[in-house]
Amino acid sequence: MQEVEFNENVVHTLRIELLNGKVLKYPIDVENKQYLIDSLRLNADGSYEEDRISFLWFETTYSRQVVINEKSIARVIFCIDPAAGVEHQGSYTDNFGIIDKGTAEGALPSAIVLHKGNAPEDHSQRNPLLYPSLVDGCLASFDLELEGKQRLRQFINLIDEEGEESFIPMEQIMVMEFDQSLFYAEEEGYDEED
Repeated sequence: MQEVEFNENVVHTLRIELLNGKVLKYPIDVENKQYLIDSLRLNADGSYEEDRISFLWFETTYSRQVVINEKSIARVIFCIDPAAGVEHQGSYTDNFGIIDKGTAEGALPSAIVLHKGNAPEDHSQRNPLLYPSLVDGCLASFDLELEGKQRLRQFINLIDEEGEESFIPMEQIMVMEFDQSLFYAEEEGYDEED
């Protein structure tokens, strides 16, 4: 009972420090926090699959999926703050400075991809890449790949609602944040959980 009471009075934040100096903060629930701690502890002794690209994968409290290339991480910290002292508790944390102050949180892009390269010289894109509206289910089975149940794909294929396709090599992705609906197509019976 004391643990439940404690968790009701604190906010759990995952702080990820990247090798490039960027700091990402994500609010996470107790269940996701424990899953990540267990996963990191399990992998703390090393991997027998040295050629495998490893990713830290979790869901934020804002129902967004986050995938981070472990080769881009300097440190992961699980922070605990008193709930009373945290402003905007439960709201989206804009780690990439993409939301205009006047824009509603519901206008988040379907996916955000921070990659290892620089933006093209013609300034047609920036880093991170923003995908405003992608087709639900375009990352179907990606969750199984991240869990190690299927072979990890070499390229991420993002398909927007106009049919334009974009391919990004997995090894170039530093951080990818996206709507959970990209894992599941509507016809697969996906019910969003709150």
